[in-house]
Amino acid sequence: MKARDIMTTDVFSVDEEKGFNHVEIVAELKGIRHVPIVDPENRVVGIISIRDLLSHLSNAAASHFVPIKEVMNRKVITVSPETPLREVAQILIDKSIGCVPVVENKVMVGLISERDFLKLASRGETA
Repeated sequence: MKARDIMTTDVFSVDEEKGFNHVEIVAELKGIRHVPIVDPENRVVGIISIRDLLSHLSNAAASHFVPIKEVMNRKVITVSPETPLREVAQILIDKSIGCVPVVENKVMVGLISERDFLKLASRGETA
């Protein structure tokens, strides 16, 4: 199986010019744990996780507007739609991350999270 077989394609992402509070609100409303940050061409430029949100909120400076690009993690690991699922799983394990954006021709086409692997396992399928 390949990344394209289990990736979520209806991915919520946020423009890098938005404010931090926007990401916090959307993550809460959508029940998601990772928000890819994209540029106007839908290229992944960063990612914000719930951990990032909590870390920022615990900071005294959290009371004022902070651009997302000042808080997001810029070291985003991505995979292609053709990446074997075993390799995707190993990346999540080795890097201790909860998701990877799926990118084709530099544009985000999906996202694979730990939850996608749990869905796969619940159907009795293997990577």
